[in-house]
Amino acid sequence: MGLLTRFRAFRRRLTPRLLWDLLMVYLATINVGLILFDLTYLWLRPHYFRHLPVVTRIYDPVKGIESHPLTSRYLELTDELTAIVPPTSTPEDLEPRRGEIEPRLAELRVLSREMLEDSPFERSGQTRAFNAVKAALGTELRIEGLQPRTAGEGFELYWSWDAERLPARLARFDSQARRHFAINFYRAYDLGGKLTDHFWLIDLPFLVIFTIEFYTGWFLAVRRKTYAKWFLYPILNWYDLLGIIPLRQFRLFRLIRIGSIYVRLRRSELTSVGDDFITRTGTYIYNIIAEEISDIVALRILSETAEEVRDGRHKQIIRDTVEPHRDALANELTVRTRDVLANADLRQQARGFLDANLERAVESAQALRRLPLPDRVVRPLVIYIGQAVFDSIADTMAATLESEEGREALQSILAQTVDGLVDGLTDGELERIAREISLAVIEEISAAVSVRKWAQPDEAARLE
Repeated sequence: MGLLTRFRAFRRRLTPRLLWDLLMVYLATINVGLILFDLTYLWLRPHYFRHLPVVTRIYDPVKGIESHPLTSRYLELTDELTAIVPPTSTPEDLEPRRGEIEPRLAELRVLSREMLEDSPFERSGQTRAFNAVKAALGTELRIEGLQPRTAGEGFELYWSWDAERLPARLARFDSQARRHFAINFYRAYDLGGKLTDHFWLIDLPFLVIFTIEFYTGWFLAVRRKTYAKWFLYPILNWYDLLGIIPLRQFRLFRLIRIGSIYVRLRRSELTSVGDDFITRTGTYIYNIIAEEISDIVALRILSETAEEVRDGRHKQIIRDTVEPHRDALANELTVRTRDVLANADLRQQARGFLDANLERAVESAQALRRLPLPDRVVRPLVIYIGQAVFDSIADTMAATLESEEGREALQSILAQTVDGLVDGLTDGELERIAREISLAVIEEISAAVSVRKWAQPDEAARLE
């Protein structure tokens, strides 16, 4: 009953949109797999040839691959010689059949010269295989005590008549060289002068389906007003647009569909992509790499910053930073001071603060207590005089700052104050304290950054 219930719930979730997404996911996965197989086929063909020959029999015609006539004939001649010259043959056995053997050996020498001149292994990317053949045959000759000066001379010696050594040479060729000759191939050119490749026939059905999907999605996006402008759909899905261009060079863009495949699988209610073991492992490894790289960069920056502070280069940095803005700072401070003095609310608050302090001054000042006046006379007198002095000074400064000379005088004073602050930060005890604090902070940050959080045993330790 539980299985039936789950099946019904599964069937209810199978909306047309979800079915289409799943279909496109599977088609895109198959297409990407075929593209990757095609891209790596020539590189992996030797392995397919040896271990999965059925793959080469099926796919060689797609790439226009045929047996190379030169190397195929070479193998035919060695097969014929192996049939005539068994491994247990003696010179006495071979002498009567010399007439059959020598013509084949002569043809092998001719084919060897052609291979050295035409390089039939080069077009198939098997140059290393041919070099291995030359090395193997050269080793056999050195075992026999011969020392050929060139590869051509080595082939001439190897396939020369020698009834005593010929069986061993054929056995050596079969064990060391035959497989390299077997994987060599010839690839024809089409009428356009390009190497034959019929993969487009396999790719065409996918291309048609993806093209229909792209334009259908574009039409639906415009109809549903998914984006603000109709032309944003191909811009945001540029990889799909480039992937449906029917040119081999743009086929690689279809590999980017892996990203859209992942998004669709995560969006699907029928899959656990995003919460599966592979995704979690990939995310974990990505976080490790990202943390290691960011830690290296951060430690390098902190190290260079500490070096700058120790060498005192920060002093010049401070001066170079403040000096161009010195006059602007002084001017801004002048304007702010003038605004403060002209602000009635701020002056009223300052007077309230002054009154409170004058009250405390009357109570605590010994000189005022010695005056031969009663307290009720001294207290209002002191407060009145203090307020009058404050108002006079504030009015005088405000009036002074309204004039050009007053502003210039205050600006000069404030500029010297800025210079004093800069001098305090770059020389003397304050600079020493600031330098020591900065280095201590950098060391603490470096120690914290150096901790590999991903290696902590539990979440609490990682957070700490």
